[in-house]
Amino acid sequence: MSNRNRTGSRFLALVTALALFGLAAGVLGAVGWRHATPYADYSPTEPNGRLGVRTIYYGFMYFPGPPWLPALLIFPAVGATMLAAVGALVGLSGWRLVRRGGDGRGPLFAVFVICGLVYGAIVALVGGIHPPQLGQPFALDRTPTGDPTTASLPWHIDLGPTWLSFPAIGLALGLVIAIALSGIGIRLVRRGAPVPVG
Repeated sequence: MSNRNRTGSRFLALVTALALFGLAAGVLGAVGWRHATPYADYSPTEPNGRLGVRTIYYGFMYFPGPPWLPALLIFPAVGATMLAAVGALVGLSGWRLVRRGGDGRGPLFAVFVICGLVYGAIVALVGGIHPPQLGQPFALDRTPTGDPTTASLPWHIDLGPTWLSFPAIGLALGLVIAIALSGIGIRLVRRGAPVPVG
């Protein structure tokens, strides 16, 4: 393989790796937006006093959870596009993903951890500007049985302030992916740096 083809494949590998990371972060972001961001129009209180963590019923009216679409399409698409663009910028500045590249763990970890942190902050920002909304309530045709706070209701968790928890989750995801890539010998090195062969 010529040097030009090898350089091009390493550039493409960097863009692809970050795009896939963005896709995974986007799916996780959509789940976090739906299940961990406080609702826009309803803040039920559980016995422990926390707000926005569980939907309850009013009389015999149930509130369906926020719709999955278009969030499940938008978050991954934005994540993949944004991080592919980051990968292209990093690649155009002379960095390449290589196998068994000696030094290069530091830049690899820095790129993935920072991208995860920033994307988590973006998801938190979106949740603050456009929080999920419950669907229109509907009446049951029969008397509900069991405890409506624990069955057949949207699953919602309290992660504390999302502007802290979502970036932390993104950082952790970036760290896990960087550890996995580093573990199989992937490094991020500057073009022209010596790369061991073998």
